[in-house]
Amino acid sequence: MASISNPGLQSVRRVINVIREHREVSRKIIADETGLSTPSITRLVNELIEANILCLGSSAQEEGAGPGRPASVVKLNPSHGCVIGVDLGEHEIHAAIGDMSGKIAMRHSEPAFSDEGGEATFESLIRAIREVHRQYHAGFSQDLPPLRSVTIGVAGMVDPNSAAVVDAPNVKGWKNYPLRDQLESKFPGLAIRVENDVNVAAIGESVCGVARGCQNFVFAGFRRGIGSGIFIGGKLYRGNAGFAGEIGKMSFDPEFKHSQAGGLGFLETVSGESVLLERAAKSGCNLSTEQGRSPTLKSLCQAAVAGDEVAAKIVDDAFRNYGVAIANIASLLDPELVVVGGELAPIQDLAVTRIGQTVRQLIPNPPRIEGSSLGPDAPLVGAFQQAHRDACEMLLESMSEKVSSQ
Repeated sequence: MASISNPGLQSVRRVINVIREHREVSRKIIADETGLSTPSITRLVNELIEANILCLGSSAQEEGAGPGRPASVVKLNPSHGCVIGVDLGEHEIHAAIGDMSGKIAMRHSEPAFSDEGGEATFESLIRAIREVHRQYHAGFSQDLPPLRSVTIGVAGMVDPNSAAVVDAPNVKGWKNYPLRDQLESKFPGLAIRVENDVNVAAIGESVCGVARGCQNFVFAGFRRGIGSGIFIGGKLYRGNAGFAGEIGKMSFDPEFKHSQAGGLGFLETVSGESVLLERAAKSGCNLSTEQGRSPTLKSLCQAAVAGDEVAAKIVDDAFRNYGVAIANIASLLDPELVVVGGELAPIQDLAVTRIGQTVRQLIPNPPRIEGSSLGPDAPLVGAFQQAHRDACEMLLESMSEKVSSQ
């Protein structure tokens, strides 16, 4: 690797961040967005190309340029490495792999074995990572770019310091489970991150979804549990202990009559998946399910779409409660945007409309409310994008170490 001058490392970080944001970008746009001079950009880009960190992309005419030769664009060199993102769901583990271009190239799924939990789920996770890597490798006639980073999105509370899974309700036995430590023993030398699934979904929407370019927004995810990912000033906000955004634990019932929450009026005990499905069962709703699986919130939404009036009433009541929760969040944080996602996909447009109506009734300055543009893929896409970001950070750290040793 060619050497990069020490004073230029911060400038290199800015350049790489712009390229990561755009994937392929001209030197002019890099200069505009970093504030660096054109000669500085030219020198840094040439050094990074010589170091095989960047390479030339497809030629494209720069916006605003006159007629003549198209301006060249640059991108991160795909051969520098590959990354893997994983969405560890209740029934399936979805893994996605791609190179430093930041685009997903291949996917693979394995059963989650969440009812068995413990080592069964962990071993299936390892298989998902190794198999998507193996299949990706099979498509290369030359050497495979080395694996640099893996990010796992888990439905549950994750300790931000140890990356242990404090509690994963979907996975039997995963309480204070040292997931990152376990993964590091299987994949030494990689940048491994364990993150809450709603947080990575928010990252996905921020990088390549409906919240792209939005500095202050909330992603509200309604799956088996209810949670949110919060972006403030363009960065994910985790809170003091890493548990910010747990809106499903929001005190919601002033009479505190819900024994499921130990006497606390949590939103999940009013309109969580299990409560809604219990109401549906008692009302005689016939919910379709995949073979061998229990009904889900998605099943209830599908029944409402199919014209089941009882199911429609149950989900409509839930939307009202979700709207109250989002109104409270909006009153506190004043976000520009609230993204609604998760298992509501079959009736996402209706959910956005009804939630928005409630929010507008409750607060004077409501945020814009939109449905997720990534849908059920949001946690997987976000985990992949976080892994890509971590690989870029590893690259910058290795460059800094090389400079320091010179």
